[in-house]
Order: sequence, then structure tokens, then C-alpha cells
Amino acid sequence: MLFLLIFLYPQKLSEEMENEEVAISQLKTTETTIYVLSQKDHINTIKQVMENYDMAVLRSNLDAYSEILLSGIDVQLQEIALKNATIYASMKINKFKKENDQIRGIYLNGYLFNNPSKRESIEKILTNTDVNTLVIDVKTDNGHILFDTEIDEVIYLNNERVKFTNNDLQELREIKDIYLVGRLVVFQDPLFAKVFPDEAVFDSRLNKPYSQNGQFFLDPSSKKVQDYIINIAIESCRLGFDEIQYDYIRYPDSNSKFMQFDTKNDFENRVNNINSFLSRSRQLLHNEGCLLSADTFGYILTNKQDGGIGQNLETIVENVDFISPMVYPSHYTNGSFGYQNPNEHPYEVITAALTDALDRGVDKDKIRPFLQGFWHSNEDIRNNIKAASDLEMDWLIWNILSVYELDSFTKLSE
Repeated sequence: MLFLLIFLYPQKLSEEMENEEVAISQLKTTETTIYVLSQKDHINTIKQVMENYDMAVLRSNLDAYSEILLSGIDVQLQEIALKNATIYASMKINKFKKENDQIRGIYLNGYLFNNPSKRESIEKILTNTDVNTLVIDVKTDNGHILFDTEIDEVIYLNNERVKFTNNDLQELREIKDIYLVGRLVVFQDPLFAKVFPDEAVFDSRLNKPYSQNGQFFLDPSSKKVQDYIINIAIESCRLGFDEIQYDYIRYPDSNSKFMQFDTKNDFENRVNNINSFLSRSRQLLHNEGCLLSADTFGYILTNKQDGGIGQNLETIVENVDFISPMVYPSHYTNGSFGYQNPNEHPYEVITAALTDALDRGVDKDKIRPFLQGFWHSNEDIRNNIKAASDLEMDWLIWNILSVYELDSFTKLSE
């Protein structure tokens, strides 16, 4: 009997998009290759598995493995490969949460990474409170890449604004045992839209890329755009992040009849384009040892369609490791959940929104909300946190300027 072991190997592709009119080098993406090892290789390869996988986690999945193996190995190789990669990618967060109980995070604006006073204030928060996670921009709302990369499009666009390196990330870890999330803005990118207008949402009235309040969206169905984003995600993972978080992973929230896409702008296509991209991204990031999360609008927890933006709760949670719904009380309309001014009732509004997701069958461990760290007092922020914690959920705090106060969080001495 042959023992078969599945490994994932990153392999650069070089033949796609050869006919692109733009005169730049080939954009390469990482793809999964499956290798089947015979019995004579088994002893050596199993040692590699033992070195790289948490055996306790593997043991908990033995039943699942046995079922797959018995059902027919030839047709289940890919499923086993993906399962191995998922276990491997989950090791860091499982270990971290076992030691820290909960993910408790704040957003650090990537442009401010090297600002001495900002770094000092963030270090103060990490040192004195129970905050143990940082979300840091790797690709910004302006389309800038904040680390050194050799990706062809980045060089062509001249959109690199180096703010940090792997050494900088390791210095953060020396302050405290922290979990690092790289925030990557996906389909909102003014630089890419202007240089590659054929890849952008188009305005049929003005015959140029569609602009919504100064924002330019890329077409979610574009393979060129998707590969560009995946390359950045993979390099961000290799830089030292534990998880990549996609933001603006959606269609424009506009009902303009002048928006043009390569595929029909209906529910089925929107949801399929978003989720097929997320699924491919997650597979490749798992191969690199990183998890994938997605920021979503808060209202998708309540709205059972996709809100016209391609974010449907039941499908999106199946294609990422976590979702971070932005349940900011200030963003809910008057009367939401029975409150005339939702911003004055942070605990109640957030609890109601998150409960809607739970009532729809979403596992609480898949939900890690972004909470409101702006236009709120310290007490309000604590009520934001309490709402998530009372539902046994991890949480992140959003403040665009990364302005936080110690009194918003639980101090380590408490």
C-alpha cells in the first residue's frame, strides 16, 4: 500500500496575460502544486510534517482525514491538501488565543508607522492595556504600498511608499506578544484605476473610470486586478504578518445607472465575483501560513441580500477565516434597532447587529467586529467593547488617525 502525503508548494506562473497591451513585465501569482509521495519517501516527509504542524491540532482532525482517505484518495487529494494548509495557517492564532484568550486589537494607520509620537503612543497602549493585536495598512485607500516590493505593477505605478520592514514588525513583537494583521484595501484604488482604466468600473456617461465621492473602484471580476491584490497579500504575509485583512472587498455602494462592469451587475454575479476571489486568496494565503479576513459593512449582518455590493453574509463567511463587520453606531440610520439616535446607544446597537448574525447561524468565532473608536467618549468605546465581549467575540477598534486613550481599554493592572 502506498502512503500518500500532500504538500503545497508555491510556484510562480509566467505565461498568463502575455497579450496585455500595457508594456510592463508579467504579473506573477502563486499557485498550488500537489505532490504525491511514495512509501519510500514517507519517513523523511513525515518528519517535516511533525516539525511544521501542531500535532495536537492534527490529531483532532484524524476522523476527518480518515473519512477522506476511505472515500477515495484519487479524487480527494486536493481536499486533503487544502485541509493541511488550513491547519497550518491556523496554528499561530490557535496558539495565540490559547495564551491570550481573545484578540483585542486597534488600527495603526500605516502612513503614521514611522511617526515617533504615534509609535510611542501605540507602545504605551500595548504596554499598559490588554490590547494585543495591531491592524496595519499594507495597501492604503490611496493605492499606496507601504513596504518594499518587486511586484511589476507597483514599480510601474510608482505607488510604493515604504514605511516599514520585517525588522520593524519584529520590533513591535519585542514590545509584547502581539498578533499582526495587514490591512489591504482591495477594489478602491484611484492610482490603478487611472493607469489601467480598462480594469476599473467605467462611467458610460463620462467615458472614463467611474468616481464616487472621489473614490475609484476596480472591477471585481478583473483577473488582472485580482492577481495584483493576491501578489500584494502574499508578499505582505511573507513580510511577517499573521493575517491579511481585505478592506473595500466590495462593489461601489452606488445605484448609478452609469456604472459599467465586465459582467452583469446583478446579485448572482456580484456575490460570485467577490467570493470566488476570496476563496482563491484564502487558499494561497493558507499555503503561505497566513489567515484571511474581510471587512464588511455592518448592515450585511441584518440585510439578507448583498446590499448591491456583493457582500452576502452566508456566502462570505464560507470563504474567509473571519469577517470584521463595521458595526459603528454612528453609521446606522435613525430608527435602526428601535433607536432614534443609534450613536447614543453603542452597547445596544452593536449587540443587536451582532445578534442578527448569530441568529442567521454564523459561528461567533468567525465574527471579529470593527468597533467605533471615533466620535465616542472612553465610556462609549468601553461599551462597544463590552457588547462584543459579552457575546464572546474578539474585537478591533477603528480610528483613522490611530488616536487612542488608555482609559478606553482594560489596564493590565486591573
